Amino acid sequence: MSQRISILGMGGTGTLAARRLLEAEPDIALTVYDIDPERCEDFRGSATLATSAREALAESDTIVLALPREREIDRTLERFSDGEVTAPVAGKQIIDLAPPPGERARRLGLAIASAGGRYTSLPGLAAEDFSTRLLRVLHCPA
Repeated sequence: MSQRISILGMGGTGTLAARRLLEAEPDIALTVYDIDPERCEDFRGSATLATSAREALAESDTIVLALPREREIDRTLERFSDGEVTAPVAGKQIIDLAPPPGERARRLGLAIASAGGRYTSLPGLAAEDFSTRLLRVLHCPA
């Protein structure tokens, strides 16, 4: 069975992640989602195009967040004023490509862990080492 990965956020970072993963792992079961469905269209035929963040979360065991702001992360993971993650992340590996800074990323990781998931952030990836580091994390979960 191939690895099931969802990428949420198909701006520049998410699109690069999707392309690199499909090049490196052609048998991967990839799901992509963006609030603007047009951003996912380039992947029609090579990935599942989710219609909601919740669907993308449900489709995969590994979730790659490529979201530009903490606000979008909170909406995606259904983390509201109490700080708890209520989206179904139990048993899932969450990889954040644009994590919030310092203490906020630590609190996000704790909230994901409390909901039964695992959190890893990969800040500041240069294009040349992007696929290498991401694939290493995907093949060696924390």
